[in-house]
Amino acid sequence: MSSLIENDQDNKDKNNKYLIITNAYPHEDQLYRNGFIHRRVKAYQAKGLDVEVFVLHGAFQTFEEYTFDGVHVSRGLKSDLYATLSETKYSKILIHFVSQDMIDAIMDSAQDVPIIIWVHGFEAEAWHRRWFNFMSSKDDLKRILQMKDSFYENQLKLMNWLYQTKELNLQFVHVSKWFKEHIAECDARAVSQNASIIPNIVDSDLFNYQEKSEKQRFKVLSIRPYASHKYANDQSVDAVLELSKRPYFDRLEFAFYGEGKLFEKTLLPLRNFENVTLHKSFLNQNEISELHKEYGIFLCPTRLDSQGVSMCEAMSSGLVPISSDITAIPEFVTHNYSGLLAKPEDPVDLADMIERLFFNSSLFKKLSKNASDSIEKKCSQEVVINKELELILS
Repeated sequence: MSSLIENDQDNKDKNNKYLIITNAYPHEDQLYRNGFIHRRVKAYQAKGLDVEVFVLHGAFQTFEEYTFDGVHVSRGLKSDLYATLSETKYSKILIHFVSQDMIDAIMDSAQDVPIIIWVHGFEAEAWHRRWFNFMSSKDDLKRILQMKDSFYENQLKLMNWLYQTKELNLQFVHVSKWFKEHIAECDARAVSQNASIIPNIVDSDLFNYQEKSEKQRFKVLSIRPYASHKYANDQSVDAVLELSKRPYFDRLEFAFYGEGKLFEKTLLPLRNFENVTLHKSFLNQNEISELHKEYGIFLCPTRLDSQGVSMCEAMSSGLVPISSDITAIPEFVTHNYSGLLAKPEDPVDLADMIERLFFNSSLFKKLSKNASDSIEKKCSQEVVINKELELILS
C-alpha cells in the first residue's frame, strides 16, 4: 500500500498544497500544544506533502506567522483565516477540533475545496458526557450548566449540520467505532457522512517493545493527567489501598506521575506507603519511553476515552495495561489477550487484576508481547499515516 501512495504522490501531488486548521499548535513558548497533530504533519512532510498550518483562536488578536520544526504556521482570527484561504488555492483542507468560525471562513472563501474533519472528543460531545468533572462544587456545576446553553448547544448544532450537509465536500475521521456511534453521532443526532475509523498514532520507534522480565510484573506505573476525574485516578488509589490489605503487598512497587489540580488531594492516601512513589511533574515523550522500560504494568482505569493514547503507548512498549471495560477501551485492549479490563467503577476488580499477574508470570509475559504486537498493527505511524494519506490523496 505504501508504494501505491508514493506513486500517487509522485504523479499528482508535486504542486499541491494542504492546509491544516486547528485550535492550537506547538510554538517555542508552548511546546506541547496539540503535539499529536504536529507528529502527523511531520509524517505527511516525510511522505512528500506540502503542508501548512493555521491556528484559529480568539487569543491571537494579531495575525502572526512562524516556523516550528520545519512547519510553516500562521495564527490569528477568522478574518485572517479568510484571507489565507482567499490568497492560496489549497488542494484539501484538514481540520482538527472544528469550530463555527472555521466553517464560516471556508464557506466564504473556499467552499469548493474538499475537507477532511478529524473528530477528537470535546468538540463533538454533549455537556453531560463529562459529568464527573462537575461534582466537586456548586460553582463547577453552575459553570457547566451555563456552557450547556452556549458552547455545547451551538457546537452540537454545528456537528449536526456538518454530518448531513451537501454544501461542502466533507469526509470525517473518528478515532474509534465506539466514539463515532455512541458519542459523536448520538449527541449530534445525525450519522456522519463519508466516515472512516482511524486511531491516533503511536510512535512504535520511540515506544519500542523490549521483552519484560518476570519480576517486572511487580512494578506498576501510572502516568496520567490530574486535571479531570475522567482519568479515574481515584480508582487507582483505591486499588492500591485494597492491595495494601493483602499479604504480598510489600513485594509490589507503584509509581504515580502526573500534574493537575487534583494531584495532591487524590494521592494523599498513598503518601505513607514506602513502596509507592509520587512524582508531580510533566514528562516528555522520551522520559515516558524510558520509564516504560522499567515497569511491567500500566494502571490506567478511565471513565471516558475515545482511544486512550497513553495506554496505547505503554502497550507498544510492552507494559500490560489494566484498564476499565468501558467506552472505546475494548477496541484497543482485548481482555485476557492484550491486557486486563476491570469492571467500571470497581477498584477491587482493578486490584484483583494486579493480583492475577502477581501470581501468574506466564500470563504476564503473554499479555506483554500481545499488547505490543496488537498496537503495532492498529496504531503504528506507518499504518495510521498510510490510511490518512489514502483519504488525503483521494
